[in-house]
Amino acid sequence: MPAATPSSERRRSTRIRTFIGAKAIFNQRQSTLDCMVRNQSDDGALLIFPGSVALPELFELHLPLKRESRMVRSRWRDGERIGVSFAATNRDDAPIPLDLVRRLRQLEQENATLKARIAQLTEGA
Repeated sequence: MPAATPSSERRRSTRIRTFIGAKAIFNQRQSTLDCMVRNQSDDGALLIFPGSVALPELFELHLPLKRESRMVRSRWRDGERIGVSFAATNRDDAPIPLDLVRRLRQLEQENATLKARIAQLTEGA
């Protein structure tokens, strides 16, 4: 395969070859698929899956090694390979992970219980 010349390269930023394990997370965080990130740039990545897979156009890519998750959009597919671009996320529109929402609700309940207990103890003083 001939090397890409600057005039034939369509990417806006330089690719870096990688070999990083990752997970594709979709279906309201109920489904995951293991994959490998084979190259990455500021704008996107090349993902390799163990077989042909059906993924939604928009899904979360979790990189455990980097402790990072990003929303990605499928741009092209070729069998086991999927090219993705990193979705521009507006902080107001970014999805909130379900585990964080559950933890927040749990902490709010604990906080309310503690406030009630403090009020109960200070009334008798």
